[in-house]
Amino acid sequence: MAEADFLGQLQVRTMANLDFPPQYTRAGNTTHNNEVHSIPQDEQFAYGTEMEEKLAPGFRFRAEKLPFIVYRCAYLASLLARHLDAAIGVMITASHNPAQDNGVKLVNFNGDRITRRWEIYADQVINASDADLPKVIRDLEKNFQRSSQSKIASGLIDNAKVVCGIDTRVSGPHLMEAARAGAALFNVKFVDIGVVSTPMLHYIVKSFNEPEFAEATHQGYYQAISDAFRKLYTLTPEPKGSRYQPELIVDCANGVGAPRFRELLELIPKEMLRVEFRNENGELNHGCGADFVKIRQNIPAGFDSEAKEPKCASFDGDADRILYFRAKKGYLYGKAELFDGDRIAVLFAKYLKEQLDIYTASKPRNSLKMGIVQTAYANGSSTRFIREHLKIEPIIAPTGVKRLQRNAAAFDIGVYFETNGHGTIVFSKHFDSVVRRNTDSLPTHLQRLHLFSRVINETVGDAFADLLATEIVLRHFGWSMDDWMQKLYEDTPSISFQASVGDLSIFKTTNAEQTLEEPDGLQKRIDEEVAKYKNARAFARPSGTENIVRVYAEADTLENAHRLGETVTQAVEQADSRHRYLKRFMRFQL
Repeated sequence: MAEADFLGQLQVRTMANLDFPPQYTRAGNTTHNNEVHSIPQDEQFAYGTEMEEKLAPGFRFRAEKLPFIVYRCAYLASLLARHLDAAIGVMITASHNPAQDNGVKLVNFNGDRITRRWEIYADQVINASDADLPKVIRDLEKNFQRSSQSKIASGLIDNAKVVCGIDTRVSGPHLMEAARAGAALFNVKFVDIGVVSTPMLHYIVKSFNEPEFAEATHQGYYQAISDAFRKLYTLTPEPKGSRYQPELIVDCANGVGAPRFRELLELIPKEMLRVEFRNENGELNHGCGADFVKIRQNIPAGFDSEAKEPKCASFDGDADRILYFRAKKGYLYGKAELFDGDRIAVLFAKYLKEQLDIYTASKPRNSLKMGIVQTAYANGSSTRFIREHLKIEPIIAPTGVKRLQRNAAAFDIGVYFETNGHGTIVFSKHFDSVVRRNTDSLPTHLQRLHLFSRVINETVGDAFADLLATEIVLRHFGWSMDDWMQKLYEDTPSISFQASVGDLSIFKTTNAEQTLEEPDGLQKRIDEEVAKYKNARAFARPSGTENIVRVYAEADTLENAHRLGETVTQAVEQADSRHRYLKRFMRFQL
């Protein structure tokens, strides 16, 4: 019997006898504490990529809800793996959420997020009742078996596998077993890579499918990034009068960053970089981590405002974002001065632009184009610096990492960062052909570009890789933290408000959520208020999930930013009140 025929018959037999372990059904959903936590058959969930409050894709809830969701997600990953005959990732993490939460997301064959089509499939599979699930799965399987575009139809699925990682949460091992069971539904190979950062999972999935990228193991990830860092270090002599210091303290958020980054640093000599670890073994994300530092603008637990600390950086719980910080001088005890995603992006862009300018001056046959993508929440001073000093017109994208990445992918070198410290740099195939070839014979500026691109984890924002890239660039410029703060730009004071509204649907935005098209006249009012202040801007945008409108304001002083933000918030509330009044009036007239 031909292999394809055998596999086809196996699929039919499997579909005829779909057998779901009761502990991974809605009715029998069993937690890591071995307690049944039933999920109502009609409760609905959303994969969440395009939802504002869930900037990362996937499902994220209290851990008790997750077993049946992870099981079904792993089945879907096995379907995508067979469809492409490739490795597909399942990452079990809730990132910066509290320790009692957990979550799951799928990673595509190239280390990227899954496409919108597969997000819709995820919603269909997760939202099916226990009774409807067999039909939902059979329909999906039949559709792919009939598709000439799918490897399932040919039976050529030798490379199909589900690669799964977890973070340090206590619920993780139980959810790993749920994923293993979901992949087994159609006998797809399951690879347990253990406790990893989210970026490591992305990197390893890409490596399984592109063996030339790196070895698909923890050590392969460490080796590829550390090799590039050490080689780039040798090409980065410190300038005369350098104030760079190769020491820093890392707040690990009591998460996966501590054990995994320690392992990576074993491959980097201490004279190149010395790191002190804090917040390694306490409660995950409690009073620490990049999200805490950004939102509270406080130094994390374990740090002292009065102590003379060197550079400090903060990871989040799954180490996919990073902020630098230090104690804020002259302010209340515990306040932090942030070196956020905007400042990291501008630092990287300045370095890359310097190398590209040398390349362009040589009048090469092949040009390379760099772009920088921000959201409307990027500080206005960073945007002006990019435009006026780097001579690059920044792209402003709507909120959400996927939207930033999509815009960045249009460039040979696409830098994208959110203010919260999540971001990376993506490189085009044209960049590969120009820079990532015959690297030993390349001039120094192109060697730097090549090695920098390999220090960076281009699949996703990565706290480890972004930290190493930041340190190499600070060394290149010979900068201290003071230099980094003073030689780029000074942040414009900003503030955020939110207005509760009765009908969110009346607020329509355009221009990457920076301009209100509706209600009529509201944007004109905002513009008039902005014109009263120096270096000011403000925008109002509806939430994706709640009946609130978020207001952001900047001005030359914090007092003026506060006044502007309050005035715009009042204008939003007044527009909502007028709408509700007219609605009641029209109802009365009828």
